[in-house]
Parts: sequence; C-alpha cells; structure tokens
Amino acid sequence: MRGYLSLGSNLGDRRCHLETALEKLRQADVQVTSVSRIYETRAVEVSGPQENYFNLVAAVEYSGSPHDLLRICRRIEGELGRQRPYPHAPRTVDIDILLVEGVHLSTPDLEIPHPKMENRAFVIFPLSEVAPGVVLPSGRGIIEVKNSLPHDEIVGVLKKTP
Repeated sequence: MRGYLSLGSNLGDRRCHLETALEKLRQADVQVTSVSRIYETRAVEVSGPQENYFNLVAAVEYSGSPHDLLRICRRIEGELGRQRPYPHAPRTVDIDILLVEGVHLSTPDLEIPHPKMENRAFVIFPLSEVAPGVVLPSGRGIIEVKNSLPHDEIVGVLKKTP
C-alpha cells in the first residue's frame, strides 16, 4: 500500500527525533519514497504555551495493513520517548497516517484519511511537496487547499532531511 505519514516533534532535538523516526520506519520495512522539507510551526490546538514544532511528511510504501502500520508508528513513538499525559501534550515525536491509496477506514484507533488534515497548514504544506497532485477527501486538490490556508502558523522551512 502507498500512503503518507505526518511526523512532528517539539521536545528535545526535534530534527534528530524526526530523522531517527524515519530511520526506524525504514528498519521496520516501511519504504520511505519521498520526504518533504522540515516546516517549523507554532503549536496549534493547545491550551498553553509550547515550543515550536518541526513537521515533515513522508511518502511511504508498506506491504502490511493500515493497522500494522499504525502499530509500527506507535512503537517508534514509544521508543523515542513519546508520552501521552493529555491531548496535544508536547511530544518527542508524533507519527500520523494521513492517507493510504484506496483506503477509507474509521475505527476507534484509526481513521483514514486523517479527519483534520485539510485544516492544518503543518500537514498540508509539507504534503503538497511530496504529493502535489493528490486530491484530498473534500474533493479539492492539495494546492487549492494549501492556497486557502493561512500561513501564520509556519515560522520557517528547513532543508530536507536525508
């Protein structure tokens, strides 16, 4: 299956956490075919002040099921010290499944396509780099959605990670 993952970090060495997560995905037989630049963004949907996030999107191919991929993502988050004391807490790494070609899924632990992605510049901007022709669940093209989003949560863009 072919899909897209969103990775974010706002604790510790943010870039290192993202690079390590990508390497751990590769070690788990998730083929990472393309990676966006890193977007530094303000924390959104949070109740108190938090450090800025580093976010990227990776295009991936994987031979298992979406739930198998979710288990790999959760395992990697745990290995990198992710804690979940409350919703939207700061994190060493967060890995979300955004889209999987041909998959529409809604279970208590996994929803594909990701239900909030079209409202999040920190997802749409990097996703538009690795999938500029993708049509989103709303039926709109990603460039149209990108152009409709405010840019104020994006602080900067860093060069691509290996």
